[in-house]
Amino acid sequence: MSDLTSILVVDDQPEVASSLADILEFKGFKVYPAFSGAEALGILKKHVIDILLTDVRMPDMNGVALYREVRKTHPHLTTYLMTAYAADEIIRQGMKEGIKTVLTKPLDIDLIVALFTAAKHISSKAR
Repeated sequence: MSDLTSILVVDDQPEVASSLADILEFKGFKVYPAFSGAEALGILKKHVIDILLTDVRMPDMNGVALYREVRKTHPHLTTYLMTAYAADEIIRQGMKEGIKTVLTKPLDIDLIVALFTAAKHISSKAR
């Protein structure tokens, strides 16, 4: 079993998801990019994921709807939203339901690395 924190990055813009995955892998994480909510759900069935980072606005399933689906099978999965639209009703609803935080685009990679490192540390202490 790997000690690397595994992150599922979901964005309907493949270049965004792939670039973010490359950067996070360079920073020492195991990353699975997905380009839709449906693809993300498939990855969750096959891999152990520590952190979900999902875009809010996607055509097939918004980030909060994805979070709701994920909670059914992975109720304790730490989830972060990313968006360019910080004052969105979808985001407010997600925060009420347990989304960890919202990261605004363009993303601050150093902040993400710090958050994900802390989240993994906290979850491993709870085990």
